[in-house]
Parts: sequence; structure tokens; C-alpha cells
Amino acid sequence: MNIVLIVAASQSFLLAVLIFQKHRALFANRFLAALLFCFTVISIHLLIQDAGVYQIIPFVFVIVGIPLTASPLQFLYTKYLLRRQTHIAPGDWIHFALFLLFESALLIAFVFGFVDFSEATAATPDTAPFFLRLFNWLLIAQGLFYVAAGLRLIIRFNKQLKEVLSSIEQLQMNWLRNTTLAMLSAWILFLVEDTLMTQGINLSNYVFVSVVFAIYVYAMGFFGLMKSEIFSDPSVEKVMHVVEEIEITQDENNGAKYQRSGLSDETAGQYLQSLLRLMEEKKIYRNSSLTLTELSEELSVSPHNLSEVINTKLRKNFYDFVNGYRLEEAKKDLADRSKQHLKILSIAFDAGFNSKATFNTLFKEQTGVTPSEYRKKLLLSTIGE
Repeated sequence: MNIVLIVAASQSFLLAVLIFQKHRALFANRFLAALLFCFTVISIHLLIQDAGVYQIIPFVFVIVGIPLTASPLQFLYTKYLLRRQTHIAPGDWIHFALFLLFESALLIAFVFGFVDFSEATAATPDTAPFFLRLFNWLLIAQGLFYVAAGLRLIIRFNKQLKEVLSSIEQLQMNWLRNTTLAMLSAWILFLVEDTLMTQGINLSNYVFVSVVFAIYVYAMGFFGLMKSEIFSDPSVEKVMHVVEEIEITQDENNGAKYQRSGLSDETAGQYLQSLLRLMEEKKIYRNSSLTLTELSEELSVSPHNLSEVINTKLRKNFYDFVNGYRLEEAKKDLADRSKQHLKILSIAFDAGFNSKATFNTLFKEQTGVTPSEYRKKLLLSTIGE
């Protein structure tokens, strides 16, 4: 177990240094580096606790509060990855208040001798003193709270992407959602183990929890490096700017996106006619990377007003609007006997899709059958005639 802790501490520390030195241009990565460094300290804490260092140097035990920074750092990484800020907002320092309060109380207890650190660190998990039990409860409650807050940000972001992109696969935060869910499973397992421990049942001496947290840390480090750099791309920054504008406007309007836009019904109708004409004549939806901004530039309309027209007049978001045209063209081509020699994927790409999975999913949602089943059904009905 000690070897595992040494390896975990070393790798998380190296990842933290690598991210901070070479990938710090993306502001969110600084929180990711801090998160990995936090887990380095946690691994060292477990290692030196097992080695009996705390009995020799009790003061070092103050690092026990470091885990209280992990969940806030995960949340702030999520927040700043999905937004374009380049500095931490003053109000976000409050997320570390619980850590500071706990550390202050621990230092006071050490200085005035309220707690015997040597005795506390020598205790087994099932005989831990009350303040360590309280620490675990605070840690679990905090972890569950921040996981829920992070998932809310991710779900909202994925939803907002559909307002500005016709293909969302590249920016969809499924990897971040999945790693956050891994953290959630670790907190739930920690809650179960800790609850059983209070009843005198030592399930695994927290080994299960440690393994799940290790998987989470490696996933965050790997995917953080591999996936987040796309947000440094200028074209992606432009998209993020529009997403943020729509989100801010919605917040200002208490959830209603276009409450104060000032766009008259007559003007909206004119924009709609121009939009539909452009889609039919130029077939601009065939551009697989089409964005709300690009379409608004074609129409000489602001992205916000174009989004309002699509949402209020057609009752669709931008993603569904564009992909609706792509689906109709794909269906038409699948029914065309002169194109029976073409592969289904080729037809999908010609219509503007850039993902087989997305095409199959949307096609089945609309028709109730897969593209191959749809083509086969039409072919059989034609032969029957």
C-alpha cells in the first residue's frame, strides 16, 4: 500500500508541475494543477501517517485538512473551464472558507493542547476521536455539495452549446461529467464506509475509497491535458463568448432568454423569412461546423437576435434547427434510387453531419428506425410497387 501511495504522490505531483508549467495559459488549468497537487499532499499524509511520523512530529498533522480544498478546486476547474475568465473572481475565495476555519481550529487546538495529536494519529479508523469523525462528515457533505454544483454547470453548458453550435461533439463536456460522476461515486463509497465504521464494521479500511479516488485523479489529469486545450483555440473562444453572452442575458432576465431584447415581432418575422430562404437556397446547413455566429453573419443579424428568432418563432434551438435540415436531406437521399450505391455514412456527411453516432441517434429519434432500416424499408416498398 505504501508503494502505491508513493507512486500516486509522485505521478500526481509530476502532472501538477507539467500542467502548471506548460499549460497554464488556460486559466482553468491552474485549478487542475492545484487539485493534483492537493492529492499529492493527501497521498503523502496517508504515507507518513502509516509510517508513524505524526507521533514524532505532531505539528505536521495540520495537513490533515488539505482534502477540504479538493472539492472546491474541482468545482472551480469546471467553472473556469466553461467560462472565459482569466482571473479568479473575488467571491470565489469563499469556497476555501471551510478549509481555513478547520485549519485555524486545528492550530488553536494544537497550540493550547486541546487535542493530543500524537494520540489522535495513533488511533485506528474505528477508534478515531470525535474531531476526526466530524472532519469526515464535513468532507463528505462538502464533496456531495460541490459535485452537485459542478454537474449543474456541466449540464447547463451542454444545453447552451445547442444554442450556438450545429455539431456539439467537440465541445460537449461528457468527459468532465463522467470524471465528476467518478468523484461522486467515491464520496458515496466514503459515506458508506465511514457510516459502517461508526458501527464497528471496517469494510476495507478505506482502501476501496482510495482506489476510486485514484482512478478519478488519473482521469482528471489525463483528460484535463488531452481535452481542455481545445478551449485555447481562437475559434472556440469565439463560440464560448457567444455561449457566455446568452447565459448572462438569461440570468439577467431571470431565466427568460429574450425578455428584454427589444426585437419587434415584425422584424423577427423578416429575419425568419431571410433565414429560411438562406437555408433552402444556399443549403448552408451542409457546412458541418456551422455556428450561430457564422449564420448570423450571413444574414447580417446579431447572434442574439437570430437565436431569439429560432427559439421563439420555430420553437427550436439552433442545434435542432440545423440538424432538422440535415436529417431531411439525408432522408431524401436515402429514398433516392439513384443514390442507392452511396454508403449511408457518405450521405450523412454530405448532408452536414460529421459524426456517425450523432447522425444515427438523431435519425432514430425522428423516425423511430435506424438509417439502414429506413433505407431497406423504402427499397422493399418500391420493389413491391
